[in-house]
Amino acid sequence: MSQKVLVLVPHPDDAELFAGGTLAKMAADGAEVTILIATTGDKGSFELDASRLAEVRRMEALRAAGILRIREVAFLGYPDGELDQLPPGCLREQFVRAIRERQPDVLFAFDPFAPFEDHPDHRAAACAALEGVSFSPYPLYYPEHLDEGLKPHRVAEKYFFAKNSVHANKGVDISETLPTKIAALLEHRSQIAFLFEDWRQQLELLGADIAATLPSGAAGEAGAADGMAHLIRERARADGAAVGLEFAELFRCPSPVPWSLSASPGGEPAG
Repeated sequence: MSQKVLVLVPHPDDAELFAGGTLAKMAADGAEVTILIATTGDKGSFELDASRLAEVRRMEALRAAGILRIREVAFLGYPDGELDQLPPGCLREQFVRAIRERQPDVLFAFDPFAPFEDHPDHRAAACAALEGVSFSPYPLYYPEHLDEGLKPHRVAEKYFFAKNSVHANKGVDISETLPTKIAALLEHRSQIAFLFEDWRQQLELLGADIAATLPSGAAGEAGAADGMAHLIRERARADGAAVGLEFAELFRCPSPVPWSLSASPGGEPAG
């Protein structure tokens, strides 16, 4: 039976950015991958209005998913930047529902325990995903789901995006799928120019000589795409170096139980 994978993210390009190589690898191995996107991404532009941007980003997400061979992309349609303003428990219930509908073996999400996360959507989606995957096995949480024919479900594996290698305990080799990850990310054309400029400025503030490493003569949209591809490749190279691989994506994968299965001589769980 094919492995089922569910990715819970707030924005249309999050899955590709943090796990695109891994998802491409899993899909190539026969996994059925679903990406559930909580917001429309309708704030991330200097040129387009919110309504047009939401439509553009939806189509970008679908094209990127096609490159990664994602089976399904679903959209909750909440406004960008406002997940933290939803009624308490609203997003959690949506995520529990998604888990019970798809019955995944593996779940990907932002890390609810990652420090210094500055985006409220990332924080809200991370907490809702953690609570959702924790509550989904128990029938008395959202019993109305049972009336709809949705069965409780326990997810075996959780992959939380690790933005810093210090917080990672798993690296996935994406040497073969890095070109696919980059191609999928570059389908998010509405985001390329300003994301690249933001990254460039941050790296230059840290003393990096970005101009010396970018393709010569790059300019405009094509230059931003080349620059973005370069930065993605170098990030994958740095993450790979942290775990002894050429190119990697990093994750924090919590243990299925909070203690070792072996017991200490005194009979207490070994931790």
